[in-house]
Amino acid sequence: MQEQAMVTDALNSINAGLKSLGDMISQAEDQQLRQTLQQMRNDAETCQHELYTIAKSKNYYQPAQKATPEEIDTVRSFISQSSGQPMR
Repeated sequence: MQEQAMVTDALNSINAGLKSLGDMISQAEDQQLRQTLQQMRNDAETCQHELYTIAKSKNYYQPAQKATPEEIDTVRSFISQSSGQPMR
């Protein structure tokens, strides 16, 4: 298997795990379990970011174009209206 394919597979796997951890955290009633899952998520996010940085540096991954300030304001406004709470 080529390195690029391995990196892509690893990123996809980590991303899927992050989604699962998020689901588990939101449903965990036990505080100790919740904290353990949150630490696992934090560790996985760190690993994902490190792998993403490697993939980007080797041109295995081309990130999307950065959002403009206007696009960010539009999303903030939408979320603020949806949640009823102002965004920072």
